[in-house]
Amino acid sequence: MKAIIIAVLLSLTDLTVQAQEKAQNTKGINQHPATLVTFDYLRNAMGQDWRKASALMEPASLKILKARYIIRIKAAATLDDEIALVRRLDCSNLSEVEKLEPSDFYVRFHEGIQNRFNIDQEKLKKILDSLGVKVLSLAEETVNSKEYCHILVRTRHSNGDKQISALDLVSLLKVDGKWKVTTTAEEPVIKNLKESTE
Repeated sequence: MKAIIIAVLLSLTDLTVQAQEKAQNTKGINQHPATLVTFDYLRNAMGQDWRKASALMEPASLKILKARYIIRIKAAATLDDEIALVRRLDCSNLSEVEKLEPSDFYVRFHEGIQNRFNIDQEKLKKILDSLGVKVLSLAEETVNSKEYCHILVRTRHSNGDKQISALDLVSLLKVDGKWKVTTTAEEPVIKNLKESTE
């Protein structure tokens, strides 16, 4: 009987230690500099403050987003499609789009989407007031001398009519000592095997 009581006490102690370690790890993950940037980015994106969101992004990602959109404009099937894509950015022609700074492009692109859905400010306030972000995991890696951090989060918010929950992966890259959201981290990394074996 004494042996059973000791075994139960030891297993309870082990569970308590595991719970404390998990709580400390979660607290550490929530205070990681990349996590703090992720929280800011998600709050700004959900609140549709695209200027602040763009400031948290890696500059190269912004350039790539702009370049891809220009390719999309040039590949438009009709002139009407091209004009619609250009006007979505509040520009009058392709030349104006090409002159935009990447951060301005990002802001105009998202404002164009926002204007199409026309979310009223009261609903936007409800979304921000109810927004919750839970970090599920954090993984750091170095690829080709670049430091990345990948953060898996569960977001929850309400728009007043519905409760919405989503699973999101936010990837960040360290740029000049600061974590920035990147859109290119999930692209395949390709190495020539002949070069890497020499």
